[in-house]
Amino acid sequence: MTTVFLPAAVCFFAVFGVIQFVKNIYGAVCERRGDFFIVISVKNQQDYIEDIIRTTVWKSLNRLGGREVPRIYVVDFGSTDDTLNILERICGDYEFVTALSREEYIAFMEKNNGC
Repeated sequence: MTTVFLPAAVCFFAVFGVIQFVKNIYGAVCERRGDFFIVISVKNQQDYIEDIIRTTVWKSLNRLGGREVPRIYVVDFGSTDDTLNILERICGDYEFVTALSREEYIAFMEKNNGC
C-alpha cells in the first residue's frame, strides 16, 4: 500500500505545485497590465491631434475588451500652431491623457529607467 501511496502523493503535490506556479505567473502578468502606456509624438498637428487621441483610445478599448484605457502621453516637439491649446483642453477632459514637452518626456523616461 505504501508503494502506491508515495508515488500518488508525489504526483498530487507536483500537479498542485505546477497549478500554483501558473496561477502566480498569471497574477503577476495581470498585475503589470497597469504599467502599459502609449506615447504619441506630435508637432503642428492641430487639425488631427484630437482624432489621433480618440482613435488611439477606441482601438485600445477594443483590444483590451473595454476593461481599461491605457495612459496616453502626447509628446510635443515644438508645435507653433494651436496643438498645445488643444492638448491642454483634452488633458482637462481626460485624466488618462498627459501632454509632455520633449524635455519632460526625456526626464520621464530616465525616471522610469526607459520602461
